[in-house]
Amino acid sequence: MKQIFGLSLVLIMVLGMIGMATFAYLTDNETSSGNSFVSGTLDLTINDVDGVTQTLYYVDMSPGATVGPSTITLKNAGTINGTTLDIVFSYAESDYSPPIGKTADEVAAAIEVATLDYGGTNLLRRISDINGNGYIDLHDLKNTNLTGLPGLDVGASKNFDISAQLRSETGNDFQDNGINITMAFTLEQ
Repeated sequence: MKQIFGLSLVLIMVLGMIGMATFAYLTDNETSSGNSFVSGTLDLTINDVDGVTQTLYYVDMSPGATVGPSTITLKNAGTINGTTLDIVFSYAESDYSPPIGKTADEVAAAIEVATLDYGGTNLLRRISDINGNGYIDLHDLKNTNLTGLPGLDVGASKNFDISAQLRSETGNDFQDNGINITMAFTLEQ
């Protein structure tokens, strides 16, 4: 019995050494050199200037007057195609000093957006009348993010056009009240 146990132990050790020799025989290592990984860039320019925001200043608007359209040229000056473009609107109060009666939201609600186009597509259809006043205004734009718009391929450009009108029924209590409108553009891969 001891002999069988001893022979079995020797056989297991021999099989283990054969297995290790086979493993060593089947192992092969190679080294690859000279590889490089270079990332591309998304570089959105606005009117051929680096930056992702544009601020509009409409000064001395009178009731019923339309300003614009203002054209902003968006270009992908990078090395990677942009698949989508997002636009976020904001504004800040810009009254004559000192601040006068109306809030920035009240002024924004009195300024109707007459034109809002990107690459020839009318974006007004994508905006809801959030404040329920019967027209699309700057307040509605601020509360709507335009996301997933068609992006820009490398070297391509598209125009973004916007115009606005101070509603004709706007009263004298809006005099000397104002806002600065900022649009932030984000190009994504």
